[in-house]
Amino acid sequence: MNKVLFHQALDNAIQFIKDNYALLGQDPIVLRDIYGRISVILQAKKTKKHKGLAKDLGKLLGKFAYSEEEIFLYAADLYGISSLINSPDKIRVPNAASPIYLLDRQVTGQDWLRAPIPRNAHPSKRATLFGIKGGVGRSSALAIWAWFLAEQGKKVLIVDLDLESPGIGQILLPQGNLPDFGVVDWLVEEAVGQADAELLREMVATSPLAENCEGMIRVVTAAGGKEQDYIAKLSRIYMDINQNGEIVDFAHRLALLLEQLEAQETPDIVLLDSRAGIHDIAAIAITRLTDMAFLFAVNTPQTWQAYRYLFAHWQKWDVNLGQFRENLKIVAGMVPELGRADYLSRCRESAYNLFLETIYEETGAEDLDTFSFALDDSSAPHYPVEILWNMTFQEFNPQAADYFKTNGAQLTACYGNFLQTATQLVLGE
Repeated sequence: MNKVLFHQALDNAIQFIKDNYALLGQDPIVLRDIYGRISVILQAKKTKKHKGLAKDLGKLLGKFAYSEEEIFLYAADLYGISSLINSPDKIRVPNAASPIYLLDRQVTGQDWLRAPIPRNAHPSKRATLFGIKGGVGRSSALAIWAWFLAEQGKKVLIVDLDLESPGIGQILLPQGNLPDFGVVDWLVEEAVGQADAELLREMVATSPLAENCEGMIRVVTAAGGKEQDYIAKLSRIYMDINQNGEIVDFAHRLALLLEQLEAQETPDIVLLDSRAGIHDIAAIAITRLTDMAFLFAVNTPQTWQAYRYLFAHWQKWDVNLGQFRENLKIVAGMVPELGRADYLSRCRESAYNLFLETIYEETGAEDLDTFSFALDDSSAPHYPVEILWNMTFQEFNPQAADYFKTNGAQLTACYGNFLQTATQLVLGE
């Protein structure tokens, strides 16, 4: 018998349910565990025919099947069934004439498909800077944009969410000016009920980059200046916690931290420095916490393939995508000095193909409200806003004396379009 591979098993299960829907009852839920093994929760009563169907389904699933006795789970027999039926991670299977649902039990990655988290009050705007791969100039762009905003008189709050590889704090703050505590401290102390107002105040420091500006840059680092055991803390922060009898997941814990920081600091804009890669923190920052996500890219096959894995995941399940896809913008980082026009043209085409094949919608003559754009539409999410590479920024050190004054002309030439476009997209200015 041929092997049934991981990606085949789920497709086989869904097709089997479609073919036998009348015998299985309404609203079946495909339950896939953390190993990829599949069972089906049925709302219907058990019948003799189900025994044969269980055997047939088991053959279609191969090693990803439960035993014939366990492959069908009956809602009436399950304790706590309401938590499964009402799970926020239950997804309706697309393109099924009758309702079929998937509940995918994953160790990580759930947040890429979860809904944005509502904000109680949000006078400040949020922007996330993200790169699917590292080394694309994200942190430099964030620091320069923060300075530009402070020059415009804005109060900027920067939160380092690159917890696995922290660094934006060291770019924006001298070592002696680091706050005593960081994001990881708040998360471990919150888990035991000690994330209080005093801790919150000691997590924020003022960056000297804006000392001659009308505005201000305030920085929340991943680790504090007094850090003694970062790895031990980091290994404990992602868990859900029980807060006054309610289970609060990691995403909502980060949302609460941001709301408390915003209430304390009253910034005009919050910049979130997200870690690279397909990680839960990136998922939360891009799809659940922000008003605009800037997706940094260099025009290499590796970059676009990595983004394609992510975009194809959004496309496949099409859950909550409509709530954040308009808030995406590609940034072409480190555009080379030679052949820039040709490079940007190729980058634009690569980005367009990615969006067109995944999250853009097909349009017809009467389609006026579909989510799709022309290749050369500069307002489109796929249309890259460029940051030009220059030798001046090879050793980027914005803390050097008069750095922005000395390099003002090069900053304008290389970052000017990004600064203006990003500010307009987030603040409308």
